[in-house]
Amino acid sequence: MFVIAIVTTLRSALLPAGDETMPNTLAPIGELLQSLQSHIPTLSAIVWGIALFIAALDAGRFGPKYSIYPAYTLMAIPVFGILAGGVMVSGDYLLSTAAMMVMLLGTKYLIRCIMRTDSFNDLSLAMLYYGTLPLIIAPSALLYVALPLLVLVVRSTWRDWVVAVASLLFPLFAVCYWNWCAGEGFIAMAEQIYTSALTASEFSFFSTLNVAGIALLGVIIVMVLCAITLIISDKYSIKVKSRAVMRFNALMLVVTVAMFFLPSATASLFALVAVPAAMLIPLIFVRMGVGFTETLYRLMFVAAAANMVIMCL
Repeated sequence: MFVIAIVTTLRSALLPAGDETMPNTLAPIGELLQSLQSHIPTLSAIVWGIALFIAALDAGRFGPKYSIYPAYTLMAIPVFGILAGGVMVSGDYLLSTAAMMVMLLGTKYLIRCIMRTDSFNDLSLAMLYYGTLPLIIAPSALLYVALPLLVLVVRSTWRDWVVAVASLLFPLFAVCYWNWCAGEGFIAMAEQIYTSALTASEFSFFSTLNVAGIALLGVIIVMVLCAITLIISDKYSIKVKSRAVMRFNALMLVVTVAMFFLPSATASLFALVAVPAAMLIPLIFVRMGVGFTETLYRLMFVAAAANMVIMCL
């Protein structure tokens, strides 16, 4: 993982490809991070590389720590690293770092709520982190629509839903209130996020991808589909709580992928997609045949390495 973080960061900083340098549309916190990066561009790239390394290790710990999978596995570490940094990396390093870490923390507290504590405290913290994401990266405003529905997958009671939705909207409410105290309209900040989410970023997904990048995404898609098939079909080896975690992350993956269809999408979204994908894919390494999964694993690394080489040319 250390090598992945170094190589992908150096490649994106020294030889950016295609539309990787396209900036994200303005968001309240994201705008501040973009402004800060303009003063410390080199340090921002270093921060991204370190954060990618730490986030991948942290994601890898979730499985053993909370007993999500039927057996011990750390496969979330390379999957997270390759998906967050191996396909393409946005030039907005600080914004991508903040979005990735906030997404990871939200997922961490939700998993802890489901697997361990079953408390309002962890549920509220998870939703607070998810609710902060649209203030950092505009396309994630889709979470304000999707999460009130997704939370019903894991917490179906009325009280849980109210706590989750109130916590989800609190960061937006706090920013609107702060803006109102500064003399602006109360909903002006909410309107800015909505406008930014629908503003074209000039990022073109396929103009940045090459043949190896498409192959890499194809391997990852096969892994995800295999994991979803196991969640649906394997009713006895996966615990009820683990199944709830898997269902939520599968639906969250759909939501994060859907963000790419918004006009404001940029390469920063790969840092968000990596989180739910890294929670799902390790399941295939403990429930499917070694030969099949090892082949997919090797193909993923070969495609990632080829993608790096081609992007440097």
